[in-house]
Amino acid sequence: MILLNSISKVIQAFSGLLQVDIACFNNDGKLIAATEEYLRQKGEKVYTPFFNELFGKHVTLLHQPGEMKMCEGCHFINNCPSKTELIQDMVINGKKYGYLSFVSFSMENILVENKTYYTEWLSKLKEIIVSILRDTDDLNAKDINAQTKQNYLFGHSEAFVQIKNLIRSIQNSTSTVLITGETGTGKSFLAQHIHQTSLVKKGPFIELNCATIPENLFESELFGYDEGAFTNARKNGKMGYFELADNGTLFLDEIAELPLSLQPKLLKVLQDGIIQRVGGTSTKKVNVRLIAATNQSFEKLIDEKSFRSDLFYRLNVIPITIPPLRERFSDLELFVTNIIEKLQVRTGRYIQSVSEEYMSKLSSYHWPGNFRELENVIEYSMNIEAGPTLSGKSLPPYLNIEQIPCPKLEINANTDLIEAEREVIARKLKQYGNSYNGKKKVAQELGISIRTLYRKIDRLQIFA
Repeated sequence: MILLNSISKVIQAFSGLLQVDIACFNNDGKLIAATEEYLRQKGEKVYTPFFNELFGKHVTLLHQPGEMKMCEGCHFINNCPSKTELIQDMVINGKKYGYLSFVSFSMENILVENKTYYTEWLSKLKEIIVSILRDTDDLNAKDINAQTKQNYLFGHSEAFVQIKNLIRSIQNSTSTVLITGETGTGKSFLAQHIHQTSLVKKGPFIELNCATIPENLFESELFGYDEGAFTNARKNGKMGYFELADNGTLFLDEIAELPLSLQPKLLKVLQDGIIQRVGGTSTKKVNVRLIAATNQSFEKLIDEKSFRSDLFYRLNVIPITIPPLRERFSDLELFVTNIIEKLQVRTGRYIQSVSEEYMSKLSSYHWPGNFRELENVIEYSMNIEAGPTLSGKSLPPYLNIEQIPCPKLEINANTDLIEAEREVIARKLKQYGNSYNGKKKVAQELGISIRTLYRKIDRLQIFA
């Protein structure tokens, strides 16, 4: 989308200046961007063999579009709306990026009589568009590297080596996985990794955060609906997340937020693999590998009767608990290095090193927000730091003070999670304020919905 918007803006600007219409195509002859008049006159469909005739010819002036031999087979044969076209293949340093075309729909001779003038502008526009395409290639490469760099989350600590071994052992399985861990430990990242190493890796990976769906829409979002199921329903109905994830993986994050009324239906789908749309009468068999995740204690939820025990046991076939960052400090330097690399494109800053003071302050903090908080802190520092080395002075104010090491909490995992949640939410509320806008910022930073935040504030008894 960024690529399309950037090229479209450049094309519109040049079109207004030169009084011609412009279109840009990729190497396969598919339209990347064009002026509105070009789309109105010729649409998005392109006769691909036409471009094969142009490759290597640099600039080609078409005097009679639609009436030339190379136009045979095109749906505009003998009826092309173009009066003249000036086309150039976009090749720089031996690499081919596609084709660029100046088109006149009204003035037959404008490109013919001023070919030199328009050829010069065509060349200038080519350089701009190629630079955008080249930058996008670089950005995509960096994004791919960041996504596949598993050390960003995994590391080499003993706790995570065990998780990696478990994931390796279930590569040939499609059993349900339940991931638990504190907020910000990377449950979504781990779910994607499990999918990418599984039997269904060629299928879709569909993610749904249960906390973001209004309760009255939950059933139709999960299972879809048929035409006429309710007022304003789409004419042909709508596929639900289970259908979208067919032959792949459905990741239900914050599964504890699933309404109690829907839990029996999810349980039945897990048992039978059959879904029925809202308002529908027929059923459909789906082949979906389910991965669920939560940062809450199921033991407490079941005691409070807000989550069914039978559904929990069905989800908890392969349980994986991600340890918090404070228990993985042996990998902290590795995490910092990889996060810096990941954020270089976004921040526009290329950090070469990290000072001992900076690492010392990170190590003395207890990270209730885990990796999400660590990434936010490093991004803040990269924006603030003036030089190529992250120093203690570039840390956020709440970290740039003398840290008192937090005593490790008792072994009780439920207490550990509850206290960590309470502390991070209370601190964020103090930072952003107790107003609705303040709470909205807190929710965004923690990666949860405002509705979930209000429930957590009430459940954890956090008072302003």
